[in-house]
Amino acid sequence: MKTQMAVAVIALLLAVACSGQPEVEKAPAEEVAVVDTGWTTVAVDDLSETQKAQQQRGLDAIQAMAGSLMGELTTALDEDGPDGAIEVCSMRAPEIAAVISNEYGVLLGRTSHRLRNQSNLPPEWAAELVRDEVAGPTWLVGPDGQVAGLLPIPTKAECGMCHGSREDMADEVLAKLDEYYPADAATDFAEGDLRGWIWVEAPKS
Repeated sequence: MKTQMAVAVIALLLAVACSGQPEVEKAPAEEVAVVDTGWTTVAVDDLSETQKAQQQRGLDAIQAMAGSLMGELTTALDEDGPDGAIEVCSMRAPEIAAVISNEYGVLLGRTSHRLRNQSNLPPEWAAELVRDEVAGPTWLVGPDGQVAGLLPIPTKAECGMCHGSREDMADEVLAKLDEYYPADAATDFAEGDLRGWIWVEAPKS
């Protein structure tokens, strides 16, 4: 199923990038308040056909971004190790997200409750969901007919090389993190922890 594949790729992306998931179509909407009252959470089954098409466009964009970034990260890891992957995350990830966003006509990004890159703040509609550390896929409808999704990314064992305890990280990884992310808050994660989210917003037209 395309949706399951997209979510699986997201989880694998995070495991390699540093950045058992429930099926997105069947996951209930999280019952949480959203700061911007123009946005409301919605159960996937309650989406109209138009909104489902927007949702699918968003998921396709996520999968495309994950695939492109995965390729570059894999090459960087093979050639330069974790410090090379950190460089890709720092420089190429935002560029890839911008290209895919333009190609699919959506807004797209990654965020976390403990940011590594301070430019990855959540969009307004997702800010309270992120503060509440919502653990399930959440879909919302915006005031202008937008459909937005916030999809959690769990911490995998492989993430520890860049997101685990600083005491256990290699010196060269720590040096790269300090170079690229002086305000880094994305360490001391353990396997199974909620690492962050990938978000997407698809306009009505």
